[in-house]
Amino acid sequence: MFSLSLGWWWIVAPLVAAGLGLFVLLRGFGHLFGGRPGKGASHLAVGSPLALLGLGVALVALNTQSFARLSHENDVANVSVKALDPARNLYRISIVRLDGPNQTIACDLQGDEWAIDARVQKWKPWANVLGLDTTYTLDQANNKYFTAERGNGRPITACDLRGPAPTVDQYVPRSWLLWLVDQSYTEQRRFGSAAYMPLADGATYHVTMTQSGLNAEASNDIAKGANAARP
Repeated sequence: MFSLSLGWWWIVAPLVAAGLGLFVLLRGFGHLFGGRPGKGASHLAVGSPLALLGLGVALVALNTQSFARLSHENDVANVSVKALDPARNLYRISIVRLDGPNQTIACDLQGDEWAIDARVQKWKPWANVLGLDTTYTLDQANNKYFTAERGNGRPITACDLRGPAPTVDQYVPRSWLLWLVDQSYTEQRRFGSAAYMPLADGATYHVTMTQSGLNAEASNDIAKGANAARP
């Protein structure tokens, strides 16, 4: 899932700076080869860091495009449940994404509850002022049991919700991008968040992302009844 999580200038401005730095860098080489070492050295001293810094900031901005922008509270998905084999606790959940292009994901889970988890990034206050709000990306849907005792020895069932990797990852190693994020000192913390609710035939739920993480609410009487009856 791709979403413009930053203003366009977060990408265009660094790219312009990188282009300017590259231009100055090439002029520096031109002066060196033209017998003007003084001018060449000064151009290289300015052009090299400008090009590298501009490119680095642009790559970080592009990497955040795999995260959906979060201001206060964001609708994430509607979840509906259908029983496949109640005796084996086997259900199918349909997840309709609300935070991007229309997308419905069907996932068969065996357990007492469904769970959706996400990776969340919170940014430093100064970065928030510049428009970099909390961002997130969904990770997977999986099963859960009411108690650890019930879950011991039972199968784990899960479905991927991450979608395709951002385009920039095809050309730049992710380790480089993470290093750039760390060196920019914009990220406050990175954490995982999950929401879960009972599996019950005909139940429907609504999932939102808040500043503190994922939240799920029952949206019909079947879901409310199942939630009230959970151990």
